[in-house]
Amino acid sequence: MNFELRNIFLVLCVLLLSACEVIPSGEREEVMFTPADSTAIKRTSLLIEYSGWQCVNCPTAAEEAHRLKEQYGENLVVVVMHPESNPNTRHNNKPALNYTCPEADSIYLMMGGTNTTPFPTGNVNMVNDATKGYFTDYDQWGTYISQAYANPKPVLLSHEVIGRGDSRDIWMAVDITNMGSEAIDATLQIWLTEDSVMGSQKKPDGTDKNYAHNHLLRGSITPIWGDVLAIEANMTQQVTYDYTLPEKVVAENCNVVAIVSVNGEVVQANEMKIAVAPLMQILRQGGLYIN
Repeated sequence: MNFELRNIFLVLCVLLLSACEVIPSGEREEVMFTPADSTAIKRTSLLIEYSGWQCVNCPTAAEEAHRLKEQYGENLVVVVMHPESNPNTRHNNKPALNYTCPEADSIYLMMGGTNTTPFPTGNVNMVNDATKGYFTDYDQWGTYISQAYANPKPVLLSHEVIGRGDSRDIWMAVDITNMGSEAIDATLQIWLTEDSVMGSQKKPDGTDKNYAHNHLLRGSITPIWGDVLAIEANMTQQVTYDYTLPEKVVAENCNVVAIVSVNGEVVQANEMKIAVAPLMQILRQGGLYIN
């Protein structure tokens, strides 16, 4: 191997090692930032839609969630949960009818859901209403979202998600900024959702066997109840995670949803597609071109 070719080989090895470095899950870094105008913060709400393929009125609730998503755009994140504990999700061990996941059931039960809770129902921002509890009828979702939008919290949230080449491994970095004047204990939850899951759905006029289930919860990247981060005033904390996508999901249809709660209430949410970074793109960004 001549000297010039050996140098190219060494550069290639360094780039490959740096591109494939595994950053430990839950790794944290905290940095000071310059305070900005907190009145410019826009709050993004989390709408949990409880649904089941045997629920004939759930498509109507899904249409309302879609309408609200169109209205609020990036300031609303919708997550659809099919909890095993409700008979509307019963699938009789048929994989094609099973849209459930353990995390959906855990959250549903925590909110007081039972096998008699009427569907469709939902929740906005994990709020436990003093008179109504956690569950809210779909014709009230818009009211709760409007109230939250008008009441922003001094917390900023952003994240990026990168797929590693042709594998099912992803890496993500989440930044949480406390723009308030006091320290907070922020709970970070990160969920995986999937769109365009084609399957059956009962409707008033019969069963639609080619129904698109969207925003479907597929799993949790953090522990189900999240990671608690102590963030000082005017500080940003970054957390990184590694995750392998379940075999049953289509990566191109997936979103990674990040949620920040303070004192049990969601104060910011965000969702992102997985950006795939091919090896050749990484090499070109490093300044090495291979023909």
